[in-house]
Amino acid sequence: MLKYTAREQFIPFHNRSQRWATLVTHRRAGKTIALVNDLIFAGRTPLVDPEGNPRPDPQYAYIGPTFTQAKRVAWRYLKNFSRPYWTAPPSESELRVTLGRNATIYALGADNADSLRGMYLDGAVCDEYALWKPSVFSQVLRPALSDRNGWGVFASTPRAKNLFYDQVKKAQADPLHHYLLTLRADQSGLVPEQELDDLRADMDPEEFAQEYLCSFDSALKGAIYADEVNQAFSEHRTSNALPLFDPALPTNVVFDLGFTDATVAIYWQEAHSQIRIVGVEATNGKSIHHHIGRIEQFSARATLGSVWLPHDARAKNLQTGMSIVEQFLSNQIRPNIVPNHKVRDRIAATRATFPRIYFDQTVLQMEDLVEALKSYRREWDEDNLCFKEQPLHDWASDYADSFGYLAMVAHQSQLSADPTARARLAPPPPTTYTLDHLFQDRDDSLRRQGRRIA
Repeated sequence: MLKYTAREQFIPFHNRSQRWATLVTHRRAGKTIALVNDLIFAGRTPLVDPEGNPRPDPQYAYIGPTFTQAKRVAWRYLKNFSRPYWTAPPSESELRVTLGRNATIYALGADNADSLRGMYLDGAVCDEYALWKPSVFSQVLRPALSDRNGWGVFASTPRAKNLFYDQVKKAQADPLHHYLLTLRADQSGLVPEQELDDLRADMDPEEFAQEYLCSFDSALKGAIYADEVNQAFSEHRTSNALPLFDPALPTNVVFDLGFTDATVAIYWQEAHSQIRIVGVEATNGKSIHHHIGRIEQFSARATLGSVWLPHDARAKNLQTGMSIVEQFLSNQIRPNIVPNHKVRDRIAATRATFPRIYFDQTVLQMEDLVEALKSYRREWDEDNLCFKEQPLHDWASDYADSFGYLAMVAHQSQLSADPTARARLAPPPPTTYTLDHLFQDRDDSLRRQGRRIA
């Protein structure tokens, strides 16, 4: 059993009166322990409604950027510090502890937001908020806090100017409702001066400024499209005033198909030299029939252009015995296949296409797409002292891959008017799939296996 003694730097946070709190802290400041114990304190405190009546069955949650991170970082702390107040053994499968008054505290992940829908919460801690998708709080957690007037905490180390930066600005502008705590390592007194000197010597200056001085101005290390996104904003190619969707134009859709992670569909229209992003949908755990149904719903009210699938959509599913292409065709949707290519080709095509991109910021989940493109990055290879060729696979890569497929298609279309450029283009032309293609694929497969063709 561990007994929590709050560091003096966090005492004002624990004693706050505002509904919302934002914590900007340097590494190793003890943030996670403070957050977990703030939840335990809330779980032990009688909860009443505005009329003074007790609220039954309070629920609270620590939410990390991923379920794995919540389990690895916070779950042990939550169990150890809450042990004296258990009324039942903790649930290891649900990462849940139950305290007196039937108060429940969960450790959850923001990487599968759909699993959080339907919950009510009396309080929530959003840890490492700089790594979250923007829509998770606004579309899932904020409604969960609404009916019981729940409170929320946003905590993180900075990670360039993203959604956490926006949250800090909101807290600065409204101190009546938002508590703000900023702990820089050179001011907090939590890291010895000698250690800070050693860290400065051992770390990249921008990395040190971000991790220990809470700087939002440091560039995200390894960011691939940061300059292109910033240029889009500076040229006002993002619109949150009027929708960009034109009902007179056909609307194309491209998919990045996720099996263990998110499936991302991006809808776009082309007008003159512009590529207008007019729709984004990311889902977890949905069958291909859900996505086919969404296309059918769209085509019932607007003009559907081309439907694009990644190259691996030709592979057959072991459970159904059908490929995704076959499932689209069986529903009278004839898909196209994005040309097979290397990741570096996709990144090059995206950079070449970016000056033509316009984002409709009035669209649901568009903020997620823009934030993902800002966050899409390569990992640093410590052994070879260079960035890895393959980008980091996280929530941002699902959006960036789908966006890259769009760019491959649009770039191919743009170059098709230039025979010289087209001859130099590495990827083959796109394939429009028909039943004849499927029969040919089947025959080729049987020949390779040495089997007779019926």
